[in-house]
Amino acid sequence: MHPQNINLFTYQMKNTIDYFSSILLGLTIVISVSGIPPEVFGHTRTSFIFGTSIMILLTSITAWNTFRKNIKLSWQDILCLYILTLYLIDFKHPGSLWNTSSYCLLILYITLRCLRQIHYTIIFSSCLCAAILLACWGYLQYFKYIPSNSQFFLLTGPFHNPAVLAIMLSLLLGVILNGLILFYSSLKKSYYFFIIIITTILFCLPILVLTYARAAYISLFISLLYCSYLRLPRPFSMKHLIRLGGVLLFIITTAGASYFLRPKSADGRLLIWKVSWQMIKDKPLTGFGKGGFAANYLYYQAEYMKSSASKEEKEVAGDTHLAFNEPLRMTVEYGVTGLLTYLAFCIWTLLPPKKKSFTTLICKSLVAGIVTWGMFAYPDQTYSLLTLWIISIAFILNKKKTIEPRTIRAKSRITMIAICFLATFLLSGRLWKQWQPYHNLYLHSQSPITEKDMEYPNPILQVKDKMKDDIGFCYAYCLFVQKNNLDTDVLPIIHYLEKNFPSPSLLMTKGDCLKKKNQWKEAESAYRLAANMMPSLQAPRGRLAFLYNETGRRKEALVIAHEILTEDVKVYGFDTFRLHRELKRIFEDEFK
Repeated sequence: MHPQNINLFTYQMKNTIDYFSSILLGLTIVISVSGIPPEVFGHTRTSFIFGTSIMILLTSITAWNTFRKNIKLSWQDILCLYILTLYLIDFKHPGSLWNTSSYCLLILYITLRCLRQIHYTIIFSSCLCAAILLACWGYLQYFKYIPSNSQFFLLTGPFHNPAVLAIMLSLLLGVILNGLILFYSSLKKSYYFFIIIITTILFCLPILVLTYARAAYISLFISLLYCSYLRLPRPFSMKHLIRLGGVLLFIITTAGASYFLRPKSADGRLLIWKVSWQMIKDKPLTGFGKGGFAANYLYYQAEYMKSSASKEEKEVAGDTHLAFNEPLRMTVEYGVTGLLTYLAFCIWTLLPPKKKSFTTLICKSLVAGIVTWGMFAYPDQTYSLLTLWIISIAFILNKKKTIEPRTIRAKSRITMIAICFLATFLLSGRLWKQWQPYHNLYLHSQSPITEKDMEYPNPILQVKDKMKDDIGFCYAYCLFVQKNNLDTDVLPIIHYLEKNFPSPSLLMTKGDCLKKKNQWKEAESAYRLAANMMPSLQAPRGRLAFLYNETGRRKEALVIAHEILTEDVKVYGFDTFRLHRELKRIFEDEFK
């Protein structure tokens, strides 16, 4: 074969492999917003984590042949990896599924930084496909062809909450709209692709509106505004800064006016700020550590409800483990130091670039949308959003000129490939081991426990010790045992969850277990703490009334029963109906 033909063939092969890596990355984006069929893993959140992590590992394994020859690790990469590791990894629970998925995100970041070429047109097309998929899901739920994943909301998409559907649609629409604006002159030449983009925008916007998610609306607006701001020739001139200040004032005024759309929700957020301030005062410098908000907030809320809460605050107090404000969460968990680090990192990623490539502008506007949503929600708990965030940061650095004197060169390309391959191999094995317990738990939760199951060792009971460091699995395991009335002691797991993820339902389960052991005082304390955590919840007070009645404290039980039966109920469901019916039966003579 002629040398020129060999070179042409080699070039074509490289180009094909580069395309394949970009296609896998695009599929990762699509899977991150759709998950995999929930019938496989049985839970919407684990569906996204497993599906996206698998795609990330496949992308990393197949991308090793597309790494650049001269791989450079700049100080920016080291700084990003350090901050991302602190942000994502929970060092208190090293064996958790969340940590495994977070390591996958870090591998994805390294892989993207090492790739010799990324076809951004494929990534943009994947965003189009992901947006269309979410919109179709939303329309099918709106017209009730498929069920929602929540009993309280009509539109959730593949997620558990309309807020997540809204923000993912908002971010994807931000990419599409900014891409349309920036590449308008080029897109006009590609008539069919231009029509597809316009149709996608018009198709997706109604679903975004129907979610009634104010934070997602603001996020999309900020994303578009920030991209327009970055296009200015001198973004730091006094004239432009005055205009920007006026726009920000308009946004703040609009956000304040949106309070009247859902005042109860806004009042609940204000309560979270009040209670969180007490947490910050206790540990202002170091904070409570990763996961410290979820582990401690409800205890502080219970104390506040007992001491100084108003009637309105008791009505809006909820069973929450989320701060609904990322700077607030960072301050609670990492102290003032963590807050300053978080703000500095956000500002650094959002600084106007010297080289204004359109890809950089789109990615920075996407990060601006994520940061904006973080002011009202929980980006740290939304794996789909974190995936887009990691990809955006890697793309921004890929387009940034590297300063040669301040770079650290890897010893060889083979060393980097070996490290990534080994890490991918280890994470694949770890992901498989964690998949099996979740899968078994789902299978057993879908079928009733039979006598045959009780004769032989139950696989769920066998694997619980292996997953004892996984908060999500432990919580699902407790619910499984309670639902099936298995003769097993869950108190050790409950004690573990009390320290890491307490909730009124967990404390009610604890009270039930203690009540079976005739530990009346301990059961009473558990029920009372659950009631203080969420005063509007009637179930723990109902259990307290039943306990008092069984232990001869009928007058106290009657007072609680009368309070439950005469007060207004937020959501009157089957559980509330059964509780009221039982209380009326027990205290029938007194109520007559």
